[in-house]
Amino acid sequence: MRYKNILQVMGMPNNRRLEETFNDGWLKILTQTTKRNELGKKIGVEDTEITSLKFRNLSMRDSDITAMDAMGSKLTKKVKTPFHPIAKKFNKDQYFIVIDSMRYNVIYADYDNFYIYFYLESVGEYGD
Repeated sequence: MRYKNILQVMGMPNNRRLEETFNDGWLKILTQTTKRNELGKKIGVEDTEITSLKFRNLSMRDSDITAMDAMGSKLTKKVKTPFHPIAKKFNKDQYFIVIDSMRYNVIYADYDNFYIYFYLESVGEYGD
């Protein structure tokens, strides 16, 4: 009988998600909405928080940096978060991310059944 890994030999389930930790901090996903007066004239913009997620920093591979450069962006941070339903309808032009009072634009967002991977470009300081 062949086993795929040592966990199966020991009779333990092969569930790597249980070992995952997201202890590098919290990120906020926000969107900008336009504030208008009674006549419909634009009077400003307001940032609305969609959700907060725990995250873990990931190392940036050379292939990640090259791919993002090809898209015309500079990759400054790569993070992994637990899955959130926003990933299914995520539009990178509609949302931005704030981590430790730094604002990041989302270059690319990828997800699977358990995690979201955000590729971020630093924009600058974020003040509420």
